[in-house]
Amino acid sequence: MGLCEFIYEDEGAFAVNIVKELTTHALYIRFELGLGSFMDEACRSEGIHRANAICRSVFDPEDHVIFLHHTSYSRNEKRVSIVRLKRFFKTRLRQQLSSSVLPYEFGESEEDLYTFEWKAEIKAKEIRIPYVLESIENLDFRRKPEAGGQIYLYNKTKGILFHMYDDRGCDVYSSDKDALLPLYHKHRKWILDYNRYQIDNLFGEGLAGIIETDEEQKARRKSNNKKIVESGINLRQINTCCITHYFEIPLANADIFAKELAFTSFEIERVSKTDNRVTFTAAKTEALAQIDYQSHLMSMYGKKYGAYIGWSCVRGD
Repeated sequence: MGLCEFIYEDEGAFAVNIVKELTTHALYIRFELGLGSFMDEACRSEGIHRANAICRSVFDPEDHVIFLHHTSYSRNEKRVSIVRLKRFFKTRLRQQLSSSVLPYEFGESEEDLYTFEWKAEIKAKEIRIPYVLESIENLDFRRKPEAGGQIYLYNKTKGILFHMYDDRGCDVYSSDKDALLPLYHKHRKWILDYNRYQIDNLFGEGLAGIIETDEEQKARRKSNNKKIVESGINLRQINTCCITHYFEIPLANADIFAKELAFTSFEIERVSKTDNRVTFTAAKTEALAQIDYQSHLMSMYGKKYGAYIGWSCVRGD
């Protein structure tokens, strides 16, 4: 049974909570949009560019789309009676718009909170997608236009849910792995590095099948903790660092290693070369508190192609 058949009965006469169903049970790819400071216009433009490119890959003009706008309230809070939805569409909405009350979307145990959903079923070409994405980008920064809530775009034709959660990134969900595979291939470089190992394994490519043993994990984390202590950096305070990872790769694997690491957001450099070995570095500026995922990801590349030597850091704040 396909996702559309599971969610809908009688061509949309009855529907379960689409967002809840997909975000809880479906497969997904998480893409990184935000790069650096939101106030840096070049970084902001790159984020919008990425979001638009991903949307173009998800939605064809004639696809049937369910536009979902969510706002959450407490039981004692007065709900906004009018949400300016028409600005998100190129055509005038008539009978397509409906509303419903849903359980609070950010937690099942929040009995005093609920989510109000506006829903419109239209074609993709009728949505002002660039405007929608810009509105989401601005949501946390008091910059207009702004979305006024969470927006989800469900491609009913393809069974894909697109959710740009804020300026930092977006998730694309589907119960059909084959529906996501073209996105994985086309936008692989934008996959969030934190989730890259998991997503590679989902599609059986990249680092799929490269496993860290319990002993290797224990040794890696012990080494990480020792280096953090030696650095004197307090992870409970601002701890932005330039973290550099070191590799020794057999010459025969050097080019393919460099090509695969180029899909990440790390800066790759060939440091030295001998007759049979190449030394590489991979650097990224990020909170040192993220070293567990970084060292795991980098050590898996080292294990696949050669040897991972370790990492160093320089405070960047």
